Amino acid sequence: MNTTNNKISVKETAFGQDMLEVLIEKQLQQAKFRELDVPQAIKTMKSHLVSKFAPQKGEYPSKLRFMYPTYFDSARVLVAEYVAEFFLTGKIAFSELNTNSWEYIDHEIRQIVLTETEADMLLRVLRKVQKPDHDMCSRWENPADRERWKAHIQAVYNVISQL
Repeated sequence: MNTTNNKISVKETAFGQDMLEVLIEKQLQQAKFRELDVPQAIKTMKSHLVSKFAPQKGEYPSKLRFMYPTYFDSARVLVAEYVAEFFLTGKIAFSELNTNSWEYIDHEIRQIVLTETEADMLLRVLRKVQKPDHDMCSRWENPADRERWKAHIQAVYNVISQL
């Protein structure tokens, strides 16, 4: 999460955009952008992160492997933001860059698959990332930004907890 641009949601970050590209390529295109299958989205991003941090030739690609838990929490927060957006607006809206024409294509997903198990897991991670010792919270050096982060996450939590 970039603390210099004051963007609070994971969706607005470079990481969020990278994970959206993974979801587009590995899940949403196949579903013709009709639905977001939350359990599958979590599995897709987890698989991507595991392969990204897996040892290659017996060596880890970088010391970032120790950040895997934070990256995975970030991916689940991203999914939670999409779930909250869906239940607040009835859709998930995003743009995909078409690299052939270098134009953005707008998409709206109007169906979601969410099980009680994944809803509970999203609520657990949303509680976890509000704790001061969690990297997603502690990285905000400015106390006002940290409070904005907690308020954003609490708002997402409140939507999902009503499901």
